[in-house]
Amino acid sequence: MSNDILNKLREKKLKGYLTIRQRIIYPNAIYHITQRAPGKDVLFLENSDYLRFLFFLNNVSKKYRIDIFAFALMPNHIHLLLKIKGNNLSEAMMVLFGNYAKYFNIKYERKGHVFCSRFRASLCNDDSYLIAASLYIHLNPIRAGISKNIYDYRWTSILLYIDHEKKSFIDYKTILSMLSPNIKEAKKIYLDLLIDGGNIDLSKYSGNDFAAMSIEHFKNIINKLNGNLSDLDIMINKFKNKQRIIKPEDKKARRYLIEQLLSRGYSIKEISIIVNISRQTINALLKI
Repeated sequence: MSNDILNKLREKKLKGYLTIRQRIIYPNAIYHITQRAPGKDVLFLENSDYLRFLFFLNNVSKKYRIDIFAFALMPNHIHLLLKIKGNNLSEAMMVLFGNYAKYFNIKYERKGHVFCSRFRASLCNDDSYLIAASLYIHLNPIRAGISKNIYDYRWTSILLYIDHEKKSFIDYKTILSMLSPNIKEAKKIYLDLLIDGGNIDLSKYSGNDFAAMSIEHFKNIINKLNGNLSDLDIMINKFKNKQRIIKPEDKKARRYLIEQLLSRGYSIKEISIIVNISRQTINALLKI
């Protein structure tokens, strides 16, 4: 992250950091991109549609110098995990989704929108978040009930992470190398993380809340695995089980925690769940 952006965050000049309406894009940033079809429409009807989208994705990654770390192409939505080299995320995604929409409408002799709205972008601002986001993406077919195990669904990058090495435009080694310098060992660790993630019960959450809590769960596991809890994770653990905050320094620290989570793209609703305090309390703290 550039020093200019960090300074603006510290000075509280950037709010709603990386929300749908206001995005901050800068070179070498990593994003979790999501896009979906309108209502109950679908994006892919045949295997050739999935292959065509991957063809467009490969072309865009080369043209705009974008590293693709992971993907999941679901019947009605798409997940991409990528790194941009320049300030060109919006242009690249416009070309990618625009090309596919044109292909889809021509092939099936239809008119209208193929995608429901502007894509969503979430910043991955540390290694544990990046690994966690990739795990969440790869578990999507199981969560959606269209696959019974991680090997069954064809249209994700999962096999690159847990199977034998293959030539691909997907850069899967960057994330694996964060788990171990030995790629074979890293794949075993990654598979264990996937199995653990498939067993967690987050049934009370849905939509963006489910995504946030899944990624938070993975981050905790990864940090414990590395023996490297960040200052932010330590603060979350400190405050999420506290019923009453009385000391002025604790109140100040909790407000700082909320501001930091906001700066990382979490919504008030997501922060309420993560820190285990009401949205009213969060809003009150931010107004002080």
